[in-house]
Amino acid sequence: MSVTWVLRPEPGPGAEAVVRPVRVGELPADLPAAFLTGTGFSGEVGEVLQLPGTPVTVLLGVGPRDRTDRDAIRAAAAGLARAVGAYRRLAVHPPGPDLRPLVEGYLLGGYRFTRYRSGAAAPTDQLVEVLTPGTPDAARGLFEGRRLAEAVLLARDLVNEPGEALTPTVFADRAVELAAATGLECEVWDGRRIADERLGGLLGVSRGSLEPPRLVKLGYRPDGRADGTAGAARIALVGKGVTFDAGGLSLKPNAQLAGMKADMAGAAAVLGAMSVLDALDCPVAVDAWLPLTENMPNADPIRVGDVLVMRNGTTVEICHADAEGRLIMADALVLAGETGPQAIIDIATLTDAAAIALGRRVAALMGTDDTLVERLRAAGTRAGEPLWPLPLPDAYRPQLSSRIADLVNYTLGTRHGTALLAGHFLREFVPPGIPWAHLDIQGTALADGTDAEWVAGATGFGVRTLAEFLTGHPHPPV
Repeated sequence: MSVTWVLRPEPGPGAEAVVRPVRVGELPADLPAAFLTGTGFSGEVGEVLQLPGTPVTVLLGVGPRDRTDRDAIRAAAAGLARAVGAYRRLAVHPPGPDLRPLVEGYLLGGYRFTRYRSGAAAPTDQLVEVLTPGTPDAARGLFEGRRLAEAVLLARDLVNEPGEALTPTVFADRAVELAAATGLECEVWDGRRIADERLGGLLGVSRGSLEPPRLVKLGYRPDGRADGTAGAARIALVGKGVTFDAGGLSLKPNAQLAGMKADMAGAAAVLGAMSVLDALDCPVAVDAWLPLTENMPNADPIRVGDVLVMRNGTTVEICHADAEGRLIMADALVLAGETGPQAIIDIATLTDAAAIALGRRVAALMGTDDTLVERLRAAGTRAGEPLWPLPLPDAYRPQLSSRIADLVNYTLGTRHGTALLAGHFLREFVPPGIPWAHLDIQGTALADGTDAEWVAGATGFGVRTLAEFLTGHPHPPV
């Protein structure tokens, strides 16, 4: 759905429907109470009731008066988008002065991925008039909501693409195009450069695929200056980019393969967040590292028992070929650390254990700096992407010891604490003294069905959290 947003003090001529927000227990006095009671409409979040007329009156439930948070408005707006997509011109009375969650929820809730549906109708061009005075705050809220939603939809589109269509090379090409359009610095390393830079984890995982690996480095500088703004913080982002994960020689069963095109959701989230930093006037310099590969059992895959040498010289014994994400992330973390950032944040679909523990709506968060972890958690709350901190107990670290190398990539013989062990593994590749946080989005990258602003398929989880952290308050973020 292609939506154009305008601010108006009252509906313009030709509006097909006018949306009125309704709170629980506050049904409109100008409508028959008995009629509304008969419809079952009560004003709960996301309820929509259309009343005939010219224009049509659309009642939108936004919840009780004491609930005015962004989550409720996003969820209500998402329900509205799914109900009124057929209208070409719509007038909306906003439920509050903050227009950002209204726009976010509407665009995210109305998203559909139809590229491969032969009978899919062309997207409807829709004009939405937001009925509020055109103040600078209103205009900014509308602009930010639209740009954030577009960044999330970019990530969703990437994750929803089939693995055969979104190879590491294609992903890198998309990043180059996006960087050119948004003013980001962009550098792409091919297989030869990856080998020259001694990225043993990325090289090892890619050996099993006929598709060559790529590493994408993106850079954002405040005010477009090559060196950033004097005194500005520099943050590094790392996103896991396994464009299809068959498990390598530790081949996954067929039931698990269906969602494995989404194993690059971390890289997609980072790319989405980077795309919106300039539009949101991000005050900090940001570098992003996206290691891209497939994990396949073709060609010359890594074998269980092999030893890989990572960029920093750490040797890793392969105990499970399907624990590949941490291998490519390790190399990228080393690269990120070499630039001397004030903090490193990584995001990855890393462990089923995180999904089992926290379900489909909450991502795992762990790290080495309490302030960084808490600020990320707060950013996720504001963005509508809940994060739950998990510990990294020092007592677990010995489980990563190898008899023949420095580390193992997977601890055999235990199913306990595997999300934490993966976090410990990544921690080994972060230079001491640099605050680091890890987001495990295994459970939140894909949605099974419709839920508020989520629709079945890719969610784009992490885009809004990273953008909120990097552009929100207080500053600096670390």
